[in-house]
Amino acid sequence: MTNGAFRALILRWGDMAWRLVAIGVVVFFAFRILQTVSVVVFAVVFALFLAAVLWRPAQWLIRRGWKPAIASMATIFVAVLLLAGLVVFIIPQVADSIDTLSDDVTETWESFHDWLIDGPLGLTQQEIDDYTERITGWLQGLGGDRLIGGATAILEFITGMFLVVIITFFMLKDGRVLLEKTLQRSRSETAAKLAIGARVVRESLARYMGGIALVGLFDATLIGIALWLVGAPLVFPLALLVFFGAYIPLIGAFLSGLLAVAVTFVNVGPIQALIILAVVVIVQQFEGDVIMPLVFGSRLRLHPLVVLLAVAAGGLAFGLAGAFLAVPLIAVAVSVHEAISDEPDGSYLQLARG
Repeated sequence: MTNGAFRALILRWGDMAWRLVAIGVVVFFAFRILQTVSVVVFAVVFALFLAAVLWRPAQWLIRRGWKPAIASMATIFVAVLLLAGLVVFIIPQVADSIDTLSDDVTETWESFHDWLIDGPLGLTQQEIDDYTERITGWLQGLGGDRLIGGATAILEFITGMFLVVIITFFMLKDGRVLLEKTLQRSRSETAAKLAIGARVVRESLARYMGGIALVGLFDATLIGIALWLVGAPLVFPLALLVFFGAYIPLIGAFLSGLLAVAVTFVNVGPIQALIILAVVVIVQQFEGDVIMPLVFGSRLRLHPLVVLLAVAAGGLAFGLAGAFLAVPLIAVAVSVHEAISDEPDGSYLQLARG
């Protein structure tokens, strides 16, 4: 290699390095800003999800002569009423089972602890304590430390919920008007892409929320039936945990299923616990291969590795809310890019499909 070629190579690498540094700086400060105003950011994002689900009922009322403000308020009121009724129905049944569930988990951990020491692994107590400390630290990174915030966490939650309701109201009431005014101020080509992108975002989010509820219902029903057949206690609370676990893709329903295995192991026996474990694995496999492709279609399909990395990164960065939001936001971003890009197949974003 000549001196000139070597010098050109160094300059090209140096230019690339500076670009990477600049991108890293921008990402770092953007991340810090998002963490600072995370309550507002999450309120906007959750409101976007909620507005996507409630958009069609609100527009249905508007087309029948309701004023946008009244239609939006009525739609949100009915949604809140349904949610409150569901909570009132669920909380007493779950509250009665918390003590029993806690005792079962404790007993399962003690049995597992004894097996780690006396079993083939032959771990020492110090090694177990070290691993436990690492896992505890990881869970705190997923938002566990925020739960200890007490009054601050409660205040942030109430503030966030209030913002979600208000932002959702204005999205339903003025969303179409604001989009039309934005399109009027844009060039024709840009306006067309914005209109397509807005439609894809709304349809994708609504389909995701409805689809993940169906997936959770599928998992909870089959695992709940299996628990009932083997004679395990706490069938409804465990099925409910599996249902909500489905909102964290790939790992949520599986981890909540493991809790069902632990309860079965303590109260019924190891053979029945193995049966429940087999059911959980089979249900997850069938869900990933059959149910999710049918429910979500190609638009929201992501490679399992992308899903796993998104859940892990979102959880570490923003806790449980980040773990829940990461996958649908990435899926929607890829869908929008495919819809408005001239050559979507040649994009790096397309690799997320697998």
